[in-house]
Amino acid sequence: MKKKALALLLASVMCVGTLAGCGGGGGGDDAAADVSPVEEATVDESGKVNGVMYAEGLPLVDEGTYSFSIFCDDSSESGEFAMMPILQEQTNVDVELQIYPNETATERLNLALNSGDYADVLGGWILNDSLILTYGVNQGVFLPLEDYFAEYCPRISEILDLPGVREEMTAPDGHIYTIPYVCDDTTVGYSPYINGRWLENVGMEMPTTTDEFVEVLRAFRDQDANGNGDPNDEIPFSADPNNKHIEAMAGWFGLPMNKEGVAIVDGEVVFGAVSNQYREFLSWFNSLYEEGLVDVELYTQDSSTWEGKGNRDLYGVSIAYGSSEFSGIVQTAEKSEFDILPVLNTDNGGIWLRDTNGFSVYRTQAVITDNAENPEVIARWFDNAFTLENGIGCNRGPVGTVVFEEDGGYRAINVEESDMTDEEKEALSWSNLWPQSLPKYLPSGFEFIEENPVYDEKGTLEETYEPYLTEEIVPKFWIPLDQIDRYSDIATAIQDYFDQQQAMFVSGEMDVDDDATWQAYVDGYYALGLEDWLSVHGIETVLE
Repeated sequence: MKKKALALLLASVMCVGTLAGCGGGGGGDDAAADVSPVEEATVDESGKVNGVMYAEGLPLVDEGTYSFSIFCDDSSESGEFAMMPILQEQTNVDVELQIYPNETATERLNLALNSGDYADVLGGWILNDSLILTYGVNQGVFLPLEDYFAEYCPRISEILDLPGVREEMTAPDGHIYTIPYVCDDTTVGYSPYINGRWLENVGMEMPTTTDEFVEVLRAFRDQDANGNGDPNDEIPFSADPNNKHIEAMAGWFGLPMNKEGVAIVDGEVVFGAVSNQYREFLSWFNSLYEEGLVDVELYTQDSSTWEGKGNRDLYGVSIAYGSSEFSGIVQTAEKSEFDILPVLNTDNGGIWLRDTNGFSVYRTQAVITDNAENPEVIARWFDNAFTLENGIGCNRGPVGTVVFEEDGGYRAINVEESDMTDEEKEALSWSNLWPQSLPKYLPSGFEFIEENPVYDEKGTLEETYEPYLTEEIVPKFWIPLDQIDRYSDIATAIQDYFDQQQAMFVSGEMDVDDDATWQAYVDGYYALGLEDWLSVHGIETVLE
């Protein structure tokens, strides 16, 4: 599709101002300063901008006159979202969702970008800085959006003006290529949860060391821990297949590390994936796998399989964002049978990586592509989605159905304890409110009036882990413009290598205790361009 007049004008103005935004060099504040402002659009007698979008108010367009497509990854099984018809009714804009499971979305996105047949909006957790810089800064496939925001999006503009947000969102060439996703966040994301009922059934206490943890897992395996009469169906340990975070447990060995192999040791950001500490962890975890203490499908199952096993009471321990993700246990005011597994080996250097400082800016959640007609309509559609009550709907449930305005606040009911049908409860579950991989917003510190307060599992987790968290978080960075092409060539390869080699060491396909094998693994990193990768990240120390 061809962009309308305003979009063409914007694109041309933006490219004239900076070569970097259209594939050239340069960048930074100087590049942004050279960009001319958006020229005033044509508004006709009916109040429409360029004959399409009403300049003010809702709906944005006349019914049946505008639609756009969104590609994203999402875990919703139905592909239907409660907020989408509400937003359609408000705006008269039809949205075609192209949703793929996280496991296949990256491949689908790459195919689409390579073919040129991509959606108007690309979104989801699969986007990253490398894609933004390659297809935004270098190739112009992703549109600069700051002028659309300034002209048409008052709420997004307010979000960008929050402390540090605009700086976080702005690419090295001075442009903003993505729609912001800003939210309160927990200091601890994914962590292990342990079944307290199983612990009681096998007559054991909460483990505090890795040795005690292994003994608990063995008891789970051998003693019919779930009490169903079958002593062979228990799976002592598993993890969310999309966000395994197995490497986080290296913190029990003194190496708090993320999914890229980056760690914080003594306050310094270092590369830990080739260290003896990581090797020690892998050896230990492989021994659990060999003993039958780890889910044999840990590296092969999809989300539905993982959740299904948990719903059948087969897991003693699993790593997840919250226990309800895999247990099938409805959240209530009382703590469920799942307990927070504490940080282990704290008397001997055990530590956990701090995820955030309590507030997150996700800068790569959605872009508008050059296939979009009238990008200003899309920008305003997202801006409308960021209003307070729509933000409430996307995060908790529609106002008037799940949330009700009351006494100057918003009262939220517990859907699971309501008299709704099972079908209605499923339709209004968190994952079916809105594609949760797409941008959304609620003001910082916003709190609901809870009709039926539930146990604050995440709050308890943060309180439990706080004494053993790193003081620092792994900082975000932008790739220098002169290194984009090189980095794009190696970033995916480095990430894939980390994931694949971890799986092979854990499963025993490669012997982590064999020195020659380990050295070949280390050499493989450098062959892929590790030194360049580290340079871009600003990491100077490689732990050995």
